[in-house]
Amino acid sequence: MSDLITRDISYEVVHYHTELPFKILNVHKKDLYPNKDLSMVNDVLDHWHNELEIVYSYSGDGKYYTDGIGHTMEEDQFIIVNSQSIHKVISARKTPYDKLPATLTTVLQISESFLRSFIPNFDELYFLPVYKATEPRPSQIMKDLAQYADGKVLNKYENMRLIGLVHELLYYICRDDLTLKDNEIPEKSRKNFDILRKIISYTEENFASDITEMSVAESFGYSACYFSRFFRSNMGITYKEFLTKMRVNAAKDDLTDTNKSVLEIAMDCGFSDARGLINMFKKFEGTTPLQYRKKYSPLA
Repeated sequence: MSDLITRDISYEVVHYHTELPFKILNVHKKDLYPNKDLSMVNDVLDHWHNELEIVYSYSGDGKYYTDGIGHTMEEDQFIIVNSQSIHKVISARKTPYDKLPATLTTVLQISESFLRSFIPNFDELYFLPVYKATEPRPSQIMKDLAQYADGKVLNKYENMRLIGLVHELLYYICRDDLTLKDNEIPEKSRKNFDILRKIISYTEENFASDITEMSVAESFGYSACYFSRFFRSNMGITYKEFLTKMRVNAAKDDLTDTNKSVLEIAMDCGFSDARGLINMFKKFEGTTPLQYRKKYSPLA
């Protein structure tokens, strides 16, 4: 699960099984709901990668956002995340924990270069985000692939079976779900997402330093007013909120993985003092940094 949960919006480096050009993982409810109830949810935060992502849902509890548009999850439904699309998953917190299936989704991430090898005009095409199969075979393929998730060691010749299943699944999705990118995403929106990715990457590289909305706006040649409107209209939150959440998530990693003091973590994550981290931690996590460490750190 740690491969999916990332700092606010970040570039995800996808690691593959041996020489296979794809990765399979199952998202389990015990990972998303660590308290075994709905009091705390480890939502999958905004991230992006070059891989095509195919998500098969076993539950109808939640929304999958791709490039700012929410798609309600349904049982036996596919969500397709195009290469470089910004995406996240937010729980609806409506279905009781004991009513949720043990596995919420199976996720298949496929190498962009693998796709380009048999889709010549890949850059001109776009997979529609919600794919509802018209026959049972695609769902069965995802259930078969799910058996090879979570780092399972492959036996002799299973590589060939996996490659065959992925090819077959792509046949159905390409046949039914591909369209021209120009028909679905206006050129202006594509340019906006390109700019957002650059802002996101810049923030991820510099959040620990003394950056502000104004300084980032200046770095990209925008007025503070325009930058503020642009970011909020495309991301749904202010840049200050985005930056603060990124810093809090970085602090969460340090709290569970190191023995640093709260002050040291605050300074390393871009806060001016420990009080600033504590206040923002309470706001976004509903607890203090030390309480969080005590509960989740194996070092505590």
